[in-house]
Amino acid sequence: MTLKTRLAVASLALGILGAGAAYAQDCTPKHEFTTISAGKLTVALTNTPPYSLEKDGTVSGIDGDLLKEFAKENCLEITYEIFTYPAAVSAVQTGRADVAIGGFYRTAARDKVVTLSTPVYLDQLAVVSKEGYTKVDELLGKKVGTVEGYDWVMEMEDLFEGSTTYPSSLNLAQDLQAGRIDAALEGFGAAVVLNGGTDLKVKLLEADERVTATTQASQTSFLLSKTNTAFVDAMNASIEEYRGNGLIAKTLVEYGLDASAADVGDARIIE
Repeated sequence: MTLKTRLAVASLALGILGAGAAYAQDCTPKHEFTTISAGKLTVALTNTPPYSLEKDGTVSGIDGDLLKEFAKENCLEITYEIFTYPAAVSAVQTGRADVAIGGFYRTAARDKVVTLSTPVYLDQLAVVSKEGYTKVDELLGKKVGTVEGYDWVMEMEDLFEGSTTYPSSLNLAQDLQAGRIDAALEGFGAAVVLNGGTDLKVKLLEADERVTATTQASQTSFLLSKTNTAFVDAMNASIEEYRGNGLIAKTLVEYGLDASAADVGDARIIE
């Protein structure tokens, strides 16, 4: 490459950088707040599809897509690191991340150490079966399974004699797909991901007072700092705007969930 050519390439590169800087300067943030790193939104990402995942070098999933819209509106570049659930909570608590995403339930334990955003969507209770069951009464007398630790385990055991609990959602899905149980009670998002491409049907379990989760599904939140109140206010305002303009419902549907999960009701915390 000749000196003249090298100078031309350098000039072009500077022009591109200059254009990028001008674009950044022209961007006016929708809200005023600070982040850990100026001009960046630092995200603690849990790889828990469809709620959050890494795709094409950035955050994705339901939470990730909503967060990308927030970053765009506020002239921020997203940077992220992948964490487990407990480590993601700690990252926000200790100021290593501005926000943690991954369909986090609004629990009292988390509320003590981080700020829970206004509820984003519901993790509704699904029933998965070949028959497409939707009612509790349709499951009576059937072999039903779920995952240890879910809110509805005790109610399931009372309602369905011989029901089975599994150590993980994967184990539950494997037994259902093998025909060892007739139906599975599972969070809707996990049910969609783990049973995709099979002949099993994922349906909302209709409201029934015998199963509390059908009338009061768990709400999810983004995890935010306890001290950055301006950031919390901006995030909460944006979430409510996205609910009002239909973005949350649209995003849920894009990932195979029901649009009704955007209707969260009054904020509540799981003890």
